Amino acid sequence: MHGNQIVEKILKLKNWKKLNITQEMAIKEGLLDSSNNLVVIAPTSSGKTGVALLATLQALEAGKRIVYLVPMTPLISEKEQDFGDISNNIAGSNSSPSDWDKADIVITTFEAFYRTALVSPTHAQGFALAIIDEFHVLYDHLRGFNLEKVITSLKELGVRIICLSATFEDKQEIAEWLDAKVVLVPEDAREVQLKHDEIDLSHVNLAKQNNELCKRLLEMKKEPYLVFCTTKDSTSARAREMCSLLDKILIDEVKLREAFAKRLSRKKLTAQEEELLKCLLKGVGFHHSGLDQRLRSLVEEMFANKAIKYLFATTGLAYGVNFPAKTVVLADTSFYAPSTPSKRTPIPIYMYLQMAGRAGRPGFGNEGYAYVVKKKGQTDVTKYRSGVIEKAVSVVGEDDYFRKTILELVYSGRCRDDQILGFFKNTFFNFQSERQKVQFVPFNLFEVLKGHVQYLHSNGFIEAAGAAGYKLTGLGEVTIRFLFNTFTNYPLAPFLELNNILEKERKIRMDLSIIHDISRLFEGACLSKYPREKSEKIASFYENIGIHASDQGSPEYSAYAIYYGWMENQELADIETNYKVFASQCPQVAKELSRLLTVYEKLATRKGITVPANFRDFKDRVRFGVTEEELPFKRLRGVGRGSTRKIKMYCDNNLRRPPWNLKGSILEIFIQIYKKDGENRFAEILRYVKGIGKGKKHEKIVDLVRSKVGKT
Repeated sequence: MHGNQIVEKILKLKNWKKLNITQEMAIKEGLLDSSNNLVVIAPTSSGKTGVALLATLQALEAGKRIVYLVPMTPLISEKEQDFGDISNNIAGSNSSPSDWDKADIVITTFEAFYRTALVSPTHAQGFALAIIDEFHVLYDHLRGFNLEKVITSLKELGVRIICLSATFEDKQEIAEWLDAKVVLVPEDAREVQLKHDEIDLSHVNLAKQNNELCKRLLEMKKEPYLVFCTTKDSTSARAREMCSLLDKILIDEVKLREAFAKRLSRKKLTAQEEELLKCLLKGVGFHHSGLDQRLRSLVEEMFANKAIKYLFATTGLAYGVNFPAKTVVLADTSFYAPSTPSKRTPIPIYMYLQMAGRAGRPGFGNEGYAYVVKKKGQTDVTKYRSGVIEKAVSVVGEDDYFRKTILELVYSGRCRDDQILGFFKNTFFNFQSERQKVQFVPFNLFEVLKGHVQYLHSNGFIEAAGAAGYKLTGLGEVTIRFLFNTFTNYPLAPFLELNNILEKERKIRMDLSIIHDISRLFEGACLSKYPREKSEKIASFYENIGIHASDQGSPEYSAYAIYYGWMENQELADIETNYKVFASQCPQVAKELSRLLTVYEKLATRKGITVPANFRDFKDRVRFGVTEEELPFKRLRGVGRGSTRKIKMYCDNNLRRPPWNLKGSILEIFIQIYKKDGENRFAEILRYVKGIGKGKKHEKIVDLVRSKVGKT
């Protein structure tokens, strides 16, 4: 099908009147009449998805298959809707690589495609076209690492690549690396023009800045606002400040509490969740990683539905689905970057432009504004309006990223020097390094690779395998399997230290100390401590074991809260109050702790260290947040922490008291009743437990006890 026929068909399928300038410029550069790679650099909301649709439709008409790559899972469903008009054979949300083989269009994340290309290459083959959305993610320190590896894999597969980017500097350099043509669309192509400005608070006292910022937002009357903050504490603090300036209740509290309870499967809220609810009643929200993911999703939905007029969020929302923000505000111009976690660094211009692009999205009005807040003592912030962004620099060359890539390649079977070297030759890192004109020490990729291989060998991640090249050790295999299966971005050092702990102790621990070690080593396994708050009980506990108050932070408070709160099945609200942590994170952090305890277990097994028979129980208690005697019931599908808590309360208040006076664990008590009085009587007694009733929970508990009786 010729290019003009493709255009006619897409206009009809999408009910468009005509193509816009972005799509026309892409066609002019060979989108539909060549197989050239393209990099389309166009403002946000200027029709880049339309470029992808045109190229995809042409490939489909030619009987070819397409893979569409996005940086985040939530974007998959959005793209499924975009492409649903041109194909009904899409593998997107909830699909696995085995489903890809039957699909005409595959929509997946950078990480998922890269992993598949390495470990299950047949599922990643057979695509004629790869479209990379949010290509400017290459700038991002964490996500850029994975994107560069994806593109390197695609280059090896010989797939046509079309990159879609909101902004990019060094256009010629990226074009040469990809052997691509660049389509540079002017800023005025944006459907809704953005107006950039400053909010000058440089003469406002620090203590009053939040109040003054909120007053300015109210005065400007440019709702809905999306205000980007760089710490969890500042998002909620500014939301509270905005609430204090508003009187009108916009949402029914009873219905909102019902929505919270439905999302969380519990009615009792933590202090932070109560704070969020009170804010939402007035059309104000906050969004950060300290909130339960289910509440974050609720906040996003409410903002998308315009129930929130003022949303204060951390930078995670800079990449995401379309929101109806008229105005974006960058409230902080420095943050704790992944590369410098211990000190604040200026927010890069590319990141600001990504945030600003959330404003004025098509379909949500015809105005868009982006403001940067200027504070006392700050240097000139006009650079954010200049549009001149930083040079993109490969992060693959950073030691830890380079070494992880080597481990991934060895894991996938590319074990020889020439095979590993072949992959790195195609990277952006190698391309940039070879282009350096002036170097005191000339760049030599082989020598760089040699140094990293020697590090991995000397630290026990790989070992020589003769003519076959290298093979992973137990440490290397456990580490890379975890990283591949979870898509987490931990450095190698924590795995090495956990391995060294086992080597030194030669035993498995099942107490607070191992939870503390894992929380200390792995950021994702650690609850965030409330800033500037202290628990005397926790402080005293750690002082007694040699950890001074000045060294007590989130890992210490997190481990204590998990061990003495979560694993004792305390209410999240009580955990937050008693242990000064963001307790909404407990389910997420507990899941990560459990996964890392499995890493600990596997490393021990590889060393021949005996794993106690009850280690699984310890791990499950961490995962589910229940006591030892509650655990058998929590393992039943559909029985939550609240239900197990009520079962225990019923035993404590009734079955362990006169006239019953039964002894033993809950399960042992239930077995005693079952044996003595029969199943019908036991089932009748169980119905008295609040929240169990006569439904599926009741049936599953009866089945459990029956099975245990049959084994005695």
